[in-house]
Amino acid sequence: MIKPVLRILFAASALMSAFVPAQAVEVYLFRGAGDFSFVADRLTFSQGMDDLRDKIRESGIHADVYRWQNAVGALADIRKRKPRSVALLGHSMGALAAITTAAQLRKEGVKVSYLGLIDIPGPVGTVPEGVMWAENFYSLFPVYGLLPVTRGQKAVVTNNHVFGQIHTTMDNSKKVHNAMLSAIWQVDDIDRGIREPVTLRAYALDNALSSPASRSVDAVAQPGTLSPAE
Repeated sequence: MIKPVLRILFAASALMSAFVPAQAVEVYLFRGAGDFSFVADRLTFSQGMDDLRDKIRESGIHADVYRWQNAVGALADIRKRKPRSVALLGHSMGALAAITTAAQLRKEGVKVSYLGLIDIPGPVGTVPEGVMWAENFYSLFPVYGLLPVTRGQKAVVTNNHVFGQIHTTMDNSKKVHNAMLSAIWQVDDIDRGIREPVTLRAYALDNALSSPASRSVDAVAQPGTLSPAE
């Protein structure tokens, strides 16, 4: 009796897989300036972006990290892989690289579901058209740019102050990593058709996010000042 039931369950699972892809979004990250990883592995200013890439991969989502000067390389890989949608993350100068990459992808018809930025180095223009959700995490002193919210803007735009961090530590913040992971899992669910876009929320950074299983739970809160970072 058990075997026939198992066969039915496996068949149903296979049928669902045919219609709902295991993942819909791919993630491309950019390190900030001071990146000498071409000389030696992890000889870089933004090592936290490498750690974040590893966490994203562990959750079953494709992720690659690039030097901020190598937006051309990221674009080439995206064109080659042809993902359904992408999330672009960047720290410092890497944030600017993520913004310019998003603008270029818009011209090429590639959907940018999420733009996650850490301490943008200077004022920026509007969020590129076609981006669904853009988040900026900034440190105590607003020397760095904020994402402006403009009339008629279709993207969800949030600026989150991260308490207790400075520019050179923001990329390693566990709480920032958790927030970005939560966002990526949410947009992946949306792109796979199992979550409505209206449920987008910024992650409540007071709560630990320890497992990809949390991607199916709306344990989220409105954006604002983030709690002291780890």
